[in-house]
Amino acid sequence: MPLNIYDTHYMLAAVEEMPLEHTFFKNRYFPTDEANDVFGTAKVLGDYRQGSQKIAPFVVPRIGSIPVGRDGFQTYELEPANISISLPLTLDQLQNRGFGESLLSQLTPAQRARHFLMEDLSTLSAMISRTEELVAVKTILDNGCVMRHQTDDPDVYEDVEAKFYDGPNNPAIFTPANVWSHSTKSGDTWTPGNWYGDMYAMIKMLTGKGRPVREFVVAPDVADFLLTDGWFCAMLDNRNVNLGVISPETLTEDVYSIGTFNFRGRKLPILVNTATYDNNGDTPYLPDGTVIAGSPDCGRGLYGAVTQLEKDGEYHTYAGKRVPQHLFTIKPPTKETQLTARPLFVPKRKNPWAVAKKVFGDN
Repeated sequence: MPLNIYDTHYMLAAVEEMPLEHTFFKNRYFPTDEANDVFGTAKVLGDYRQGSQKIAPFVVPRIGSIPVGRDGFQTYELEPANISISLPLTLDQLQNRGFGESLLSQLTPAQRARHFLMEDLSTLSAMISRTEELVAVKTILDNGCVMRHQTDDPDVYEDVEAKFYDGPNNPAIFTPANVWSHSTKSGDTWTPGNWYGDMYAMIKMLTGKGRPVREFVVAPDVADFLLTDGWFCAMLDNRNVNLGVISPETLTEDVYSIGTFNFRGRKLPILVNTATYDNNGDTPYLPDGTVIAGSPDCGRGLYGAVTQLEKDGEYHTYAGKRVPQHLFTIKPPTKETQLTARPLFVPKRKNPWAVAKKVFGDN
């Protein structure tokens, strides 16, 4: 029996072999464990630990040891997002030369359709990756995410919310007392700008609750502000006390490091995210004036199962980060490649990051 490349199982295997487009926030902060984080059910389970700073008691030797309680955790059943997009392929497209194809190409429409299949799956997967990156960023910035699910009618939609804190106020938000200002110098003495105290306070906000802090991620305008702060640059250049070092290092196309800075003994890298996505124009993933303190691998990238109606007239459920489907109609003669993902990004512990927004005010 000839191989049917349009069979869902074949396409699923092909998609799983495709490298996903690299995304900074999703990959760095919400990695996916293939064994534990890809569910075979429509809903996913998120486990959260509060974390604690308990100390051990002193114990009289003759009584042995005193039992201590284990740190508990909470489990929530969560509804992941549903991202489903498709690319149609019409007969006239198959009869014309494709992008990058030789002018003297001898490809038949059937052969060209197979080429389009893999190209379309790659294109759709990249679009999903960019949406996942946006969800990951919003999950950090808002300690949760509202995912608006659209319909054919722009006025009809359904919001699916994931919220990772209790009460009306987001405990992961750090609010500066004043807009950030540069450091000042009187004679040979520098007075650090209030940005330094705020960044250190963000560190303490996390470490005081047993949360690790490994780095800062800032918007480009925050990086520009720091690199034009006299005291910041003076501290970085003062190699005698090794307070910091400027060493711009590219981490990805859109993320680079402006160096490592000493925050009262804690040397942390400062990363700059310049990535944008197309939302009727280039829109930055990280809004102006944003500062994030946190640690890589502080969350999980979960995926719910996808159920779809197939040509045998039955519903089939698949577990995977990307689930493909081949659709076609005889009249009009059209093929369609569909790709679906059901992602949700959750923290491993509650409030594992600290976020400051609009550090330069609303202007």
